[in-house]
Amino acid sequence: MNTRRQFIQFAGGGFSAAWAMFHARALADAVAPRPPLRLGVVSDIHIRDIGKTGNDYTHGSTGTFRAALEYFRDRRVDAVVIAGDMADTGRVSELKLVGRIWNEVFPGCKGADGERVEPIFVYGNHDARGFRGWLKGDVTKDPEKLAAARKDAIGGQEAEAWKQAFGWDWKGVYSVKVKGYTFLCAHWGYEKDIPAYAAAHAAELGLHAARPFFCVQHPHPKGTLFSYWGKGAEDGGQLTEFLKDYPNAVSFSGHSHMGLTDDRSVWQGAFTAVNTCTLLQISTPYHGEWQCVNSRRRGNPPRHMGPTSRKGRQGMVVDVWPDRLEIERREFVLGEAAGPVRVVPVPANPANPEYGYAAQAARAGAPRFPVGAAVSARRQRGKDTRGRLEDQIVVEFPSACAGGDKGRVLLYDIVATVEGRQVGAWKLAQELHFHPIARIPASSRLVIGADEVPAAGTVAFRVTPVGFFRRGEPMTGEMR
Repeated sequence: MNTRRQFIQFAGGGFSAAWAMFHARALADAVAPRPPLRLGVVSDIHIRDIGKTGNDYTHGSTGTFRAALEYFRDRRVDAVVIAGDMADTGRVSELKLVGRIWNEVFPGCKGADGERVEPIFVYGNHDARGFRGWLKGDVTKDPEKLAAARKDAIGGQEAEAWKQAFGWDWKGVYSVKVKGYTFLCAHWGYEKDIPAYAAAHAAELGLHAARPFFCVQHPHPKGTLFSYWGKGAEDGGQLTEFLKDYPNAVSFSGHSHMGLTDDRSVWQGAFTAVNTCTLLQISTPYHGEWQCVNSRRRGNPPRHMGPTSRKGRQGMVVDVWPDRLEIERREFVLGEAAGPVRVVPVPANPANPEYGYAAQAARAGAPRFPVGAAVSARRQRGKDTRGRLEDQIVVEFPSACAGGDKGRVLLYDIVATVEGRQVGAWKLAQELHFHPIARIPASSRLVIGADEVPAAGTVAFRVTPVGFFRRGEPMTGEMR
């Protein structure tokens, strides 16, 4: 079904190409074999009740959420997975907004064809604990204000809030079957209870069947996706220990906000784990740290994300076949695919998992600078992140996108030397690395304070592109 909303969205950015692309997809869906199960998958939508309905990049956007649901509706999904963090500040009013938009797009949990679309939602840490950020201070000193605030806090009344927002009952751990496929779901803080629930309902769940089953929770299972997140998994590792006996298991989790163009978004060991990304803002990590994106480093607060991370809002359409998942990665800011479809074999082969990180690293290409690329460095007067005027050095170079999708660049290691002696080192995230490869800016630059390197001597800057699994060849330029 084509809507006026979609017409306006397409008109806003290259009408002819986008409209043709939309109809090409609709035609392909009409003639292609239908998979046994099709899922729409998002996470970390972080809705705030702030009276804004458009693509607001500071808080969760109801506009983006609605656009994602409408896209899923038009792709005729059988279920929609939201892997936690729906209500950004843990308010019941925010959760109600999620429920209202869901019901407007899927009234009565039905798609445009009248068929049921199963809602598979779980609480994340923001839903369950977000109230702690505002339920304090002066509010707690006034009994009336405190009572009113607690009434709007999901934490402490998870079941009541759920019923108000969605109209159906809430349980810490629950299961549902969609077209014969089992989904095991746990809200924030209940992930460790999945093994006991599965044991108690073993006969009806049928987890040892040949077909995949799905486990939905907010945090990544320990030791799976993005190891520096997984090492502190809130479930204590019980979920990973349980799933390792099921090569047909597929875990969906959010929490980390990592982009879907990151090759580490699919992990396989004894089972399969899939990162569901975010409809809020995409993280830019390096060894567990947060890095700025093309902005001044000095003066940034700890764990600062650059503003361009808010220009990425992603979700997936997952086609489930008996022997594989076909994962379409969707960029909802641009309204187009973030990258090629990923084909992930399921069940996993624990002895040699195709999407094990070692196997992915062996297949990965290295990011490459264009032929003839060079590094340049110059001095300028500019402002730091606090708005103070200062002497600066700008290091510029072409982005390392020549390797294409198989050699995506995540960031750059930049080292300054004087007469062979290192005098400075920086890590610069590739701007918009989570966008389609053709959309990544053609050039990149690092801005530093002039006092961050010696004033005397010839300063050489060596720039090395870093991919998700491999490093590329560096190039060097001088500033005298």
